[in-house]
Amino acid sequence: MKAVMILCSGLLLMQVAYAGGDPANGQKLFETSKCLKCHGTEVFTRPDRKVADLAALESQVRRCDANLDTNWFDDEVLDVVAYLNQTYYKFP
Repeated sequence: MKAVMILCSGLLLMQVAYAGGDPANGQKLFETSKCLKCHGTEVFTRPDRKVADLAALESQVRRCDANLDTNWFDDEVLDVVAYLNQTYYKFP
């Protein structure tokens, strides 16, 4: 029972982290980064895209952050995730 309570608490905290992103700041970060030097926005709208949920989107943004050496803080990563989700992905 205790393990179930801890698991549920963890899941609730994960939702809060995703909900806390600021899409307006994410848009600024996205537009001033090197994201669009590697690809255009078509990668977000392709029917065969590999990103299937918010967790995968965050993982991809973190991968791009590391590869492009943007050095975003965790809250900035979540802002970019919120922007991309609001603009392109529309995950619940």
